Amino acid sequence: MRPELGGLPFLVGDIVTDNARWAPDSPALIFKGRVRNWAEFARDCDLIAQGLAALGVVRGSRVAVLDRNSDDFVLLGYALARMGAVLIPVNMHLRPAELSYILGNAQALLLLTSPEFLPAAHQALAPIPDPPRILLRGGTAPDTLPWAQVAEGGPPGSPPATSAPESADDPHLVLYTSGTTGRPKGAIISHRRTVLDALAVLPVFGIRPHERFFCYMPLFHTGAWDYLKLYFMQRGAAVIAERFEAETAVQQIETHRCNGMFGVPLVLRQMVESQAWQTADMSSMRLIAYANYDPSALIVRIVDAFRARGAVELGIANAYGLTEGGPYICINRPDRALEKPLSIGHPVPGAQVALLDERMQPVPPGELGEICVRGPALMSGYLNRPEATAEAFAGGWLHTGDLGRVDADGFVHLVDRKKDMIRSGGENIFAKEVEQVLVTHPAVRDCAVVGLPDDDYGERVVAVVVREPDAPAVSADDLSSFVRARLAGFKTPRQVVFVAELPKTPAGKIKKHEIRKAIAAEAPQGAREQVGHKT
Repeated sequence: MRPELGGLPFLVGDIVTDNARWAPDSPALIFKGRVRNWAEFARDCDLIAQGLAALGVVRGSRVAVLDRNSDDFVLLGYALARMGAVLIPVNMHLRPAELSYILGNAQALLLLTSPEFLPAAHQALAPIPDPPRILLRGGTAPDTLPWAQVAEGGPPGSPPATSAPESADDPHLVLYTSGTTGRPKGAIISHRRTVLDALAVLPVFGIRPHERFFCYMPLFHTGAWDYLKLYFMQRGAAVIAERFEAETAVQQIETHRCNGMFGVPLVLRQMVESQAWQTADMSSMRLIAYANYDPSALIVRIVDAFRARGAVELGIANAYGLTEGGPYICINRPDRALEKPLSIGHPVPGAQVALLDERMQPVPPGELGEICVRGPALMSGYLNRPEATAEAFAGGWLHTGDLGRVDADGFVHLVDRKKDMIRSGGENIFAKEVEQVLVTHPAVRDCAVVGLPDDDYGERVVAVVVREPDAPAVSADDLSSFVRARLAGFKTPRQVVFVAELPKTPAGKIKKHEIRKAIAAEAPQGAREQVGHKT
């Protein structure tokens, strides 16, 4: 073992080196019909590293990406890791002002983008005093450098890259949080974090050698990189989708015989409702890892739908994590997930999880506490945000902001976000509890519950509902009565807003901050219905 690895068996870039040595002809990366084996993957990483070095990239340099998923995106990430440099994926859905803040905070040397996002990139970089140079993929434009030349090793005669990580604690990735409670923060991900959390969960998921993962999740999201590495560490392959389209997703899984995917409920539902699903062969599928952000037991119906299409070996695993704390803090593992599909299961090996009260004391079993975690697989901190880092790690624990409880069988249950707890008439109301009742109504396809200021009660409970398209009409009073029959009266929504769809992040989380703003900006009218009673 190399002494600089700090007790790790390998670093992130070594995954590529080892696979090229031990499985050179095995498929590694599939994108738009192009299949690279591991020997080609390693060769292309070397060429990209050489091209980047010619542009001044060395250990510690940062390279940002504003683009859709591609094979180039994945190769760049692993090339940078081998150089000891840092990849900074940026959310392509952000506005130029938001991008400007992130790119200014990141202090990247280079920005890779494509013609689709070049105008936004130019707007975002304009206010930055020392902006990154733009690498343009898939086209040419003034004031940009061609990505094609980088991917081919740089100008003729460029020497091979020589920089490399010096420690397991070197960063290789910075992932910016959504910023729903302020400015986005860049979580610094080290080689140690990436390797250790993978080693902890590979046996839990039961991923076999040479299996294939279908990746539609955007590569600016932690989940994409964290599942890719699991399959790569088993010398498997990834099928990369440029974006999610239900019909195409079903076809790609069938064509490439994918064995696993991560799926939020909305994505899975769209797949099983697609036309392609009616004749699809899903017999290769063995694992769906999911995050149950939606208030429903939809995942159980999804399992039945996959098995009906031939996936007789399919297992599911509810994985709970976050960018700062690692993707795998708790997992409801495949062999037990169907017992309690809404539970997040148990802490993964190596993770210390505690449910703490406001005084940082553990709560008794069955009671509510904030989920806090410590262990080796956490972020190193926030980039250029020391105060935010200190706040996140107050008392020696990483504070997730999520409330949970442990049941009599030791299963952890995610109850709600601390900031989503509604205080109405002196009572604490958990939005998730109301959502889980509402979504069982046959006319409700999706829903979100938020609290809004109220002169009489401090906050009022507001339900935002997506109707089931083929169900009979339902009114606000109908839904209010439905909840009142199942929960205490003070938990009943006092206002119901009907919408065509809910705003969600790429990870499937409902953007409740956007919902609150939208409702607060408009008086109830039209599709916004006030419930006829208040107590």
